[in-house]
Amino acid sequence: MTRYPRHAFTIVELLVVIAIISILLGLLATGLGSAIMGGKKTKELNRLKQVMTAWTLYSGQYEDKLVPGFIDMNVQGAWGVHYRNHAGQNLDPGLAQTYAWRLLPFTDYNYEVLLGYREADEEEVDDSIYQPQEPPVNLPGTFAGVDSLPGAGIALQPAFGYNAYYCGGWWTTQAGVSSMAFGDGTWQDVSGATVRGRLVARTMGGISKPSEFIVFSASTYLDPGDYNSFPDLQPGAAWCVPPRLGPTAVWGIGGAIMQDVGGITSIGSNGSSNPMALILEPSTPMGEAGFLQVGSTQAVPLSRFGEAVSVGMGDGSVMSSSLRELSDIRRWIPCAHTPDFVHTP
Repeated sequence: MTRYPRHAFTIVELLVVIAIISILLGLLATGLGSAIMGGKKTKELNRLKQVMTAWTLYSGQYEDKLVPGFIDMNVQGAWGVHYRNHAGQNLDPGLAQTYAWRLLPFTDYNYEVLLGYREADEEEVDDSIYQPQEPPVNLPGTFAGVDSLPGAGIALQPAFGYNAYYCGGWWTTQAGVSSMAFGDGTWQDVSGATVRGRLVARTMGGISKPSEFIVFSASTYLDPGDYNSFPDLQPGAAWCVPPRLGPTAVWGIGGAIMQDVGGITSIGSNGSSNPMALILEPSTPMGEAGFLQVGSTQAVPLSRFGEAVSVGMGDGSVMSSSLRELSDIRRWIPCAHTPDFVHTP
């Protein structure tokens, strides 16, 4: 009988094979994870495109006027405006302060457009609930009790925040008089001269560079602090602000330090001669985006489904932008002419 030599794997060979398989599985998992994340980002941009279409339709129906960014309850009364939910019932004025319920009719009250990022059992905008954040944040006093109402989810936590202060206007009542925040302001022009004029775009035609002007951004409402990343289910916010709101710095990227210079709140300092300049000093950045530093409680850009932020522009287009790109204030204010543009009321 002929005997053939036996061939068996040595322990070293087995370990090498296992290592190769592990590497291949890791590469597969990484590629699959990237594909899944890319799919989610594409879906987010598609939803935002529908929001931009609704925003354009609203302007077309209301003689070129832009949807107001915020209307407090007293202003609604003074203007004699009333809103209804999808079921045709009168909407609580507290829910109608933000843009969402004004824009919903132009989306056919589609839950998916503004709340599709959630993993929730609810399917109707009328029933959408407010989801408390972790860690908790305190909403502005004007929303006291609103968060407990049916429909508060769509009113307070849509996926996309409106550039409400500089697009459509942020309307409140002072001493019985309705007024718009930053309706007019003062700033220095390119020659250094002090000028006063309109800061807020109120009509579609009033947007001078629509392809560069941010109308909507993925956003969330945050307390002061440093934020390195966000979960995909991070609650949204109904508005979003630029790095500086008037003279007050709100958010920055990198290792910026909040400080107060001559009564003007500023982010960071690197020896700049302009105490009101927004200084961005990268430190332990999270990829291209860098980490987000929030200086005052406010609704700020949100990088959901990756490091990029989904934004909608005045010409109806949508894109993904880094936080560094969004730190250019010219993209937020129609009359801004420098990246660190500052105005006062």
